[in-house]
Amino acid sequence: MKNFGTIVVADFEFETEGGDYNLRPGDLPVPLCMVAYVLGEHLQHIRAVRMWRDELLSTTRPPFDTGDDSVFGAYAAQAELTCSKVLRWPFPRHVFDLHTAYLAASNILLPYNPDEKRSRPRKRLSDACRAYGIAGWENIDKEEIARDIGEGRWRKHGREAVLRYCEEDVRMTTLLLAAMLRGRGDLFPPVDTDRVLHWSNYSAKAVALIQARGMPIDVAMWNLVQENKAAVVAELLRHFDPSQGDDEPIYTPEGGFGYARFEHWLARNGVVAWPRLDTGALDLEGDIFA
Repeated sequence: MKNFGTIVVADFEFETEGGDYNLRPGDLPVPLCMVAYVLGEHLQHIRAVRMWRDELLSTTRPPFDTGDDSVFGAYAAQAELTCSKVLRWPFPRHVFDLHTAYLAASNILLPYNPDEKRSRPRKRLSDACRAYGIAGWENIDKEEIARDIGEGRWRKHGREAVLRYCEEDVRMTTLLLAAMLRGRGDLFPPVDTDRVLHWSNYSAKAVALIQARGMPIDVAMWNLVQENKAAVVAELLRHFDPSQGDDEPIYTPEGGFGYARFEHWLARNGVVAWPRLDTGALDLEGDIFA
């Protein structure tokens, strides 16, 4: 981060349904507050910015530098950048998404062990902090207050409590950033800042634009696919369904997946170690097929 004169670590709290604006699922979020720590190139604290909704909605530019000499840091930064689009703020020139950095550091394929019960690890800010040995959110029910803010019930906590909660996220994100830059022993080496900046500048901005504007669809191509859906499905099955030509294929000609047919196909092909759920059913989560 020494290439930047200023580092901004920020967090927005926002409503996604109900609330003062009677939001419905699919509506754009309405920012409730924002807290940002403005740091120097060595992560030394320079100042804090705390803004409530009325002030946020009346501004046309962010209250910190977003130009070439500054980097904007957040955990799952697409949420903050979506709020920026709602506020009509320009995107920061450089984005460092700590969620992206944590995925790069922690997405490790472990050796297969049929006797070990594994669950998919969560990748929230609190999980990343815990992995780096950082404790926080004492005396805060993080799950409850996050849900209440999102569903427009923040008044039960009060404005100051919401701001404290938002600032605690910023404080913890700042500590996590420092930990990521220096690494944590053999468990987590220092993050590759150039790569994380490259990934973040694309992914966070692209996802924010999709969330703010919707998924771009090639309508002409979509219509062409719909008109020739049967042929498209048949070609996909020919390429990717290993049971094509079998007396009992996994998929129907219309592309429907059959659990029982898949289970029978595994048995016929000698696959006896397919992962199963606690119920005994086959685990069909997407990453099982990776």
